[in-house]
Amino acid sequence: MRVIAKHITSCILTLTLWQVCLAQNIPVQEVTLKNGMRVLMVERHNVPRIAAGWVAKVGSANERPGITGIAHLFEHMMFKGTRSIGSKNPKRDLQIIIEQEAIREQMRQEERKIREMLRKGEIPDMINPENMTPRWRELNAKFQKLVEEQRKLLVKNEFSKIYSEAGATQLNAFTTEDMTVYFVSLPANKLELWMWMESERILHPVFREFYSEREVVMEERRLRVEAPPLGRHYEQFGAMFWNSVPYKWPVIGWPSDLLSISKADADEFFATYYTPQNIT
Repeated sequence: MRVIAKHITSCILTLTLWQVCLAQNIPVQEVTLKNGMRVLMVERHNVPRIAAGWVAKVGSANERPGITGIAHLFEHMMFKGTRSIGSKNPKRDLQIIIEQEAIREQMRQEERKIREMLRKGEIPDMINPENMTPRWRELNAKFQKLVEEQRKLLVKNEFSKIYSEAGATQLNAFTTEDMTVYFVSLPANKLELWMWMESERILHPVFREFYSEREVVMEERRLRVEAPPLGRHYEQFGAMFWNSVPYKWPVIGWPSDLLSISKADADEFFATYYTPQNIT
């Protein structure tokens, strides 16, 4: 019932807000940029701050089996910085990511062999590193070495700090079945900064610490779904109720998919949905 109630509440809230806008006759200026992005503006001259944000018209309903949870994962990754924000050595940082992906691809090939070993009963599980092949352990050691090198180059939370130092508050984001929203409140004279910051992360995002962030999302899933007594029941009910449509999988994704999403999947998802024509 909670799943149904959530969707009903969302519809009621949307209709209520729309009616409020109509009742107050709020003048909304709408401009479509040359690249197809739609911009909506409401002036409030009596307030020294602005509420700014953008909506990517993509959510969990745009996913497919195998990559469920990727829309929500982007909510995390879009705060990791850009080519000019988040690293002491951007050039080496990008090279490390390329090297990491090359190793990860080899690890995925090795994991296919290990899954076959598991299927045949040759190993008890894939959790204990000792059950993995020597080649996989060798590749994992190389990957972890690159992870440590990258961490030394990171400027942690630089994206958020730039906003904070400019007087911004409420920097956040959320993901639903149909959209992903990024928003912030900042002084009115910092509008140009907001435009630059958001243009940067739409045009030049860098998905640093991709695989460790997957683990962060997995932990979030454990807290939200697996820890509460009725968490799994609500999730299963939603899957049954929305059986024939993409709304059947949870926004946070299935665990098996979260652990198998690759950066290549993320790059493809971003290129498909984070386009000017799909953003307001």
